[in-house]
Amino acid sequence: MLARLVRGLENKKIAAELGIAEQSAKEHVSSLLAKFDVPNRTTLAIEVGMGFELTGGFGLDRSWISQLFRGAEMQICVMRGPDLRYEAVNDAFRKATGDRPLIGRTMREAFPELAGQGIFEQVERVYATGEPDIQHERTSSWDRGRGVERRSVDLVLQPLRAEDGRVNGVLSLAVDVTELVGARERGPIVREELAAILDLVPTGVIVTDDAALIVRVNRAAQRIARTPFDLGRPLGEQAADTFGIRDATGRPLAPTELPVARALRGETVDGEGLRFVGGDPPEEVVVRAWSRPVRDAGGQIRGAILVFSEQSGSTCSSGADPLRT
Repeated sequence: MLARLVRGLENKKIAAELGIAEQSAKEHVSSLLAKFDVPNRTTLAIEVGMGFELTGGFGLDRSWISQLFRGAEMQICVMRGPDLRYEAVNDAFRKATGDRPLIGRTMREAFPELAGQGIFEQVERVYATGEPDIQHERTSSWDRGRGVERRSVDLVLQPLRAEDGRVNGVLSLAVDVTELVGARERGPIVREELAAILDLVPTGVIVTDDAALIVRVNRAAQRIARTPFDLGRPLGEQAADTFGIRDATGRPLAPTELPVARALRGETVDGEGLRFVGGDPPEEVVVRAWSRPVRDAGGQIRGAILVFSEQSGSTCSSGADPLRT
């Protein structure tokens, strides 16, 4: 009985298939409505019947199914029959498809813009073979209410079966990952744009990761240092081997005393005077340095940034913090 309700059959059709009177079918439906405490046969078919098809039993909490179909961010729809007519859709699916009329229409009727993209064939193959299909970052184009857009989704297509085991529908579960895919694809572009911007900055800029390995050096830093920096090498190691960094009084600094090492411990370095020897022939360079930890969204230190400007003569005069401007 319940399986036939899920298929959307009316009392007369149910009675004919079961070989009982139409009044008896009506009474059975009323009993099921009371048993599962639902207001109508549509709710019974979706919330209870679908719960059975998804789990193989009636023990599933009906409130979970209600939440799955109505409040979940995942886009969910159920299509029935070989022509794949929409039987149920949740709010997320309806919103993602521009609130177009869906129930009772076939997938091909409801989404003419999907023709030629392989979507119809993909769902039809699941129905024909009875084999589920999982797609990661499946890209296609459809109208979400503002014109056709190109979107990426993680998609699960699950065959649904009748009591006799035959496939009679397809359940579609989708999560829109367009923004995540776009952010990943834009990453290299953003990094290149950042490098171009840093190269226009007249002060030296060095960025390290949380192990103090150099990941970014701008042109001004190379010019001021008079010696090329090695990307992927710890800044402290290179400073000790190549530059012999000292404080403003001339005292040599240990690697743990360098501004970047302190920033990686969570300290802030504000305009300290430093001296080092760079270039060939060797030349003393006097700079003022600022350094800050770089933190992720959770507050964890994931690197450090060092900004330094060359000072005229041999004095380490005070100056404005470039990390504050």
